[in-house]
Amino acid sequence: MTCLASGVLGVGAAAAHAADDYPWAWQGQCPILPLPVIEEPEPTPPPAPPATDPAQPGQPAPAVVPPPPPPPPPPVLDPVSGHLYDPRGPRPTCARNVWSINGSIGDPWGFVLRNCTSFVSWRLHERNGLAGFANHFRGEHWGNADRWDDVARRLGYRVDSVPAIGAVAQTDAGRVGHVAWVSAIGPGTVTIEEYNHATPGGYGTRTVPVGDFRYLHLADVAPSPLVGSDRPVVSAPDVRGGSWTARVDDSGTLLVAAPGRPARTVGARGAFTPVVAPALSVDHRGRPWVAATARDGRVLAGTARRGRQVLRVVGTSAPTASPALAQSRTRRPVLATVSADGTLVTRRLTRAGRWSRPDRVGRPASWSTHTAPVLGKDATGRTWLVAVGAGGATYAQSLERGRLQRLAGPAGSPTSTPALTTAGDGTTLLHQVAATGRLVVRTLAGRRWTRPDTLAGQWSPYASPAVGEAGGGLHVVATDGTGAVVVRSAVRGQPRLPVRVRAPRDLTRSPALVTRREAGLFVVTRSGPRLLARPTPAVVDPLPSRPDTTR
Repeated sequence: MTCLASGVLGVGAAAAHAADDYPWAWQGQCPILPLPVIEEPEPTPPPAPPATDPAQPGQPAPAVVPPPPPPPPPPVLDPVSGHLYDPRGPRPTCARNVWSINGSIGDPWGFVLRNCTSFVSWRLHERNGLAGFANHFRGEHWGNADRWDDVARRLGYRVDSVPAIGAVAQTDAGRVGHVAWVSAIGPGTVTIEEYNHATPGGYGTRTVPVGDFRYLHLADVAPSPLVGSDRPVVSAPDVRGGSWTARVDDSGTLLVAAPGRPARTVGARGAFTPVVAPALSVDHRGRPWVAATARDGRVLAGTARRGRQVLRVVGTSAPTASPALAQSRTRRPVLATVSADGTLVTRRLTRAGRWSRPDRVGRPASWSTHTAPVLGKDATGRTWLVAVGAGGATYAQSLERGRLQRLAGPAGSPTSTPALTTAGDGTTLLHQVAATGRLVVRTLAGRRWTRPDTLAGQWSPYASPAVGEAGGGLHVVATDGTGAVVVRSAVRGQPRLPVRVRAPRDLTRSPALVTRREAGLFVVTRSGPRLLARPTPAVVDPLPSRPDTTR
């Protein structure tokens, strides 16, 4: 269907419909193709009368009067075209999907009635609160749907492949393109509301893959949940060279797996948000500690007791930011969370086995709610907290005796979580995607962090890198600017590797790394509802991807 733009002002609004609150739903008339003439059926001739009246022989028979033909049926209103038609014939077909009311074809914002551009303009006013949006908004002519992305970029709006509630879904496909309004987001899908697509001049909804559209962020109702803290799986090494793993599946069920064992359900099925990853850490006794965010924003954390993982409510978190969990120098876990208003706090497990009251870090409401805080230990055993501010500044703090310090370098992406790693040689590194899409790496020198080095390439600012050791080298796996998963050397000066890993291209999907006992390091990516694990040696010697056995 077409989505035309220009119109004439001055049309009044009508009452909203139950499933469609567009003011001009099913109103107006469109020019229609000529309808065939309905030919009235020929009346059946009456039978010839007898020559004489049987009742009166010798008298001529009376004339037989045929019954009158039935009246034509009353005309029916076609809601699509707005015209009356004879139900004995075909429905009217619009010659052009342009509707008029009292001679006007335009809505109050200069778009054509019952077209996709008019409906999205109505949504931007009614749901997004974007006052003043019209066909010449901010001095630009928005025109047909295929122009909207170009106009939005010129005006400085973000246009990308990352959906958000209230964003404008846009495509150039078709004669004049198409726009729709994003109403819901699922795992790899978006649900859109639209006009003039499946039904000419009518309302409809569809759930389609994220990649079917690009997204214009003019005045989003809510930030995208598909950025910053999602991972297909998180892992924590044990002392024998394997990894515990944890993940939340698409149904919201938390699954934890011991090295080489099948995953087991932890907590209530469907209780956790599938938007963000859980956090996992292994203590000095080899027990796994896990923290995960419930659908209502509560953070539950706990460890194995008598063969079962026992979780308790610890605090709250933004629904788009994972918690962070690590073992402190005192051999007790520490937890970091970012609240929905952007306040960063830490909690520690006390000697009595209870979690402490929250200890606020930095100013309230000053941290990004689309990245997770990061906790990790350096070679001396100090626990470091790294977090990204709402404006993109990156801060680090040693939780033992340190002060919050702002790290030098470019602004970090507020939708990409950094990776904190201590290599086998004792070097502690921080990898981070900058707001510009550059991948930078900082090194810890004593208690201070060096200025960042920049690794080659352009990277997605909506996905998070992961770092691990394999084959005597340190590797980083991340999503590049085309949505491909890439593995490369984690520091400058090491030889470059063939980098691309077969995986669906998606700028919002973060890869993961998992160590398997006697099998090395595996890259884990998501393909629909399935997880694919690929050994890092296969980056040099390609092998087929295989389903992840931690499922």
